[in-house]
Amino acid sequence: MAEDRRLTLQGYEVYRFGGQELADRATAEKGITEFFTALLRRHGHLEPER
Repeated sequence: MAEDRRLTLQGYEVYRFGGQELADRATAEKGITEFFTALLRRHGHLEPER
């Protein structure tokens, strides 16, 4: 957690994934895809969802 705070103070965004989120491949792929889609939209690299 201390490393997360240090990185955040340096201007980085920190996102953590728990082991349970990644334990099942199908669930992990869906969750990671949804996360990066939302992240790219947030930063203007994808068009907003309609």
